[in-house]
Amino acid sequence: LIAVGTDSGDVRVCDTTSRATLRTFRAGSGGGSGGYPVRAVQWLSDGKRLVSGGDDAMVRVWDLGGGGGSVGGSGDSAGPILQMAGHGDSVRAMVILKKEGVRTMAVSGSYDHTIRVWDLEGVSDGEEGGANQDRCMAIMDHGAPVEDLLLLPSSETQPQPLIVSAGGTTVKVWNPLTGECVVDLNTKHSKTITSICLIDIIRNDELGKERISNKRLVTAGLDGLIRIHAADDISANLPYLHGVKTPHPITAIRASPDGSRFVVGTSNGIVTVRQRAKIIPQGVSLKRKVRVQAGTYSYFMRGADVSADADDHVVLLDKKRKLKSYDVMLKQFRYGDALDEALNGRQPDAIVAVLEELGKRRGLTQALSNRDEESLEPILSFTTKFITKPRYSPVLIGVADKLCDIYSGVVGQSENID
Repeated sequence: LIAVGTDSGDVRVCDTTSRATLRTFRAGSGGGSGGYPVRAVQWLSDGKRLVSGGDDAMVRVWDLGGGGGSVGGSGDSAGPILQMAGHGDSVRAMVILKKEGVRTMAVSGSYDHTIRVWDLEGVSDGEEGGANQDRCMAIMDHGAPVEDLLLLPSSETQPQPLIVSAGGTTVKVWNPLTGECVVDLNTKHSKTITSICLIDIIRNDELGKERISNKRLVTAGLDGLIRIHAADDISANLPYLHGVKTPHPITAIRASPDGSRFVVGTSNGIVTVRQRAKIIPQGVSLKRKVRVQAGTYSYFMRGADVSADADDHVVLLDKKRKLKSYDVMLKQFRYGDALDEALNGRQPDAIVAVLEELGKRRGLTQALSNRDEESLEPILSFTTKFITKPRYSPVLIGVADKLCDIYSGVVGQSENID
């Protein structure tokens, strides 16, 4: 399932396979039509509840299997099981924080420059109704309108999960449990940072055996720049590694879980998907390909022995079908021989098909003419036997008419033909 927020104030749960809308919640003002746009939607870890935030500065929790909402369409009776007020402007980003021994929390970023941590523990249908501000556990000031949030999961070198916020031209790393700013990074962007994501880059060691994972924090902004920072050690203040310039302002970036594909969305409506090159173990030298000279046999056969990779799309071509003997004769314009060959096969469908093809090529008269008693008798026998069958009569009536025109002057000269 996928949950999306709309400009009309709806939160829709859709099936990615059938593309059908399974549930629609009204997240607008007062539950009526024409609500505020929903800017951020996140699933909780149980897969049954989701959290949304939008331009009405409210954070709401919805129960997929509970009351309210509409099934299979849009409705105005949706009721959140919890709604929390506190932001003074549009909520633009949302992440869910869940760890063993730590309460379930939602972290929201807003255009009011603040990041709020909300306690979601013990949320139930009984709390449906008015705004609940007592669940705000911490407030952090980013110093600029917050555009995106990112969760840095805990690791061996980082025991606590951290939150990365992007807004203006700065990126900050926060400890959501204490509200402390761990890193304040002034990026090389000249315009607003609109999106951030975390990528795991997996490489082999020098011996090509052990797999080494490197974390990279990627930022993108309205200046069309994509900046990549090392995120293996947060204490190193996210050092800048390299960047890429794109021709259009970037509104969103995301990477696949395995890091093999990178998606970029721009302000002109273009979505670009880039695929990462094959991983080459460090220390392994590639054989230099010998340039094949044009005009040689090797140049003509280049690529014939290349096998498909796992990511390649293989197109299977049908084997060339062997032509029947009468088809070969038709291609050689031997119309009389083609008809005789079809008659020898004694297959009515094939004989009628050859006669029909001769009619289309205007070669029927040529195929029927200049025949003696022995070669004319099979055609007459076939025509008189099958002309009454509705399946063949449209073609054989024309054949009979041609035979009468050609051989009307010799009627009575042969007992077999008569």
